[in-house]
Amino acid sequence: MEENKGQSGWQEVSCLAGRMHLRIPEDYRKPSNEVAAVKFPITPRPQEIYINPEGNKILTFNLLDKPLQEQQVYPAVLEMQRVISHVYPESVRARAKEIKTDAGTMGWFAFVTGGIKEDSMHCMFIMPLDDNMMLGSYHFPEEQMEENRKMFMQMLRSIQLEVLSTS
Repeated sequence: MEENKGQSGWQEVSCLAGRMHLRIPEDYRKPSNEVAAVKFPITPRPQEIYINPEGNKILTFNLLDKPLQEQQVYPAVLEMQRVISHVYPESVRARAKEIKTDAGTMGWFAFVTGGIKEDSMHCMFIMPLDDNMMLGSYHFPEEQMEENRKMFMQMLRSIQLEVLSTS
């Protein structure tokens, strides 16, 4: 992982084998295997995990072996939202949306789940990466929704993709 300190409060990270770059809060780090095992007790775990020092804000990325083209982003994220709504009725806090960024079209939505200490907000997002689905999530305490939603949007808009060489 490559990290560059830059704009105050933010760092640039390279993830998914250098195929994606983005800016995240400067205090977020990759967790130890022990912390990752506690936060994600089932396997497989997300391919990339970044966590704040308090352990209550977690950003994940997974490049799935599942085809995804730009025109499929909104229908796919809408279906993900439908599935989550079925599992957690009335949990959706931000309905499926599509945003356009320099990296392309992304889809996202947010839902809440109950926690032991506090309720957790989950922002799920997808985008095509090398014609496959990149699935990500950003988890944080529900009462911090507005502040963290803005941070989430900044992170999404900062994503840059590496183009694979075809030669």
